[in-house]
Amino acid sequence: MWPEFKARGYRKTGNNFRLYNSDGWGKIVNIQKSSFSDKDAISFTINTGLYLVKADTMFEVAREERFLEPDCLVRKRIGNLNGLQKDLWYELTQATPLEEVGQEVKKDFLSFILPYLDSIESEEDICHQIIRERRPKSVEAIRALFDCGYQDESRQWVEEELSTTIYRAWRQQLTVFKNSLA
Repeated sequence: MWPEFKARGYRKTGNNFRLYNSDGWGKIVNIQKSSFSDKDAISFTINTGLYLVKADTMFEVAREERFLEPDCLVRKRIGNLNGLQKDLWYELTQATPLEEVGQEVKKDFLSFILPYLDSIESEEDICHQIIRERRPKSVEAIRALFDCGYQDESRQWVEEELSTTIYRAWRQQLTVFKNSLA
């Protein structure tokens, strides 16, 4: 799959294919091996992430072009992208036909991962996805929208959440955030 990513301007580091745009956004694909894998059985899944420098609060200094999938505001696994809405892990064992798994992974990359990532071409595209999906449901996502210039959408999202949530902690977080905007 590397040639497909390289042609799109991605860089490869370890199990990551990363594209960073100097406008402050990026996208990444990460191949995650299961911690339960051993020499006789390897399981792995495919993670994707959409990164906004304005939302990178994990470290004091934004990671920018060195961001990793956990640094991303929007994170999806192949099981979310392929429409199954379940966690999907590929399995390799002594009995697994390697060619079959390879074809399945290639099909998933070409049918789901690349089209999804190719649809994101800007910070604006990431923000529109967050607005449309209302995910991730976090103050960080709402703050990132606000910081990216979507103040009305951010305020509307906060009001909708405040009017529908039954969770006290979530209500408190939203109230603190709302008051910080005043």
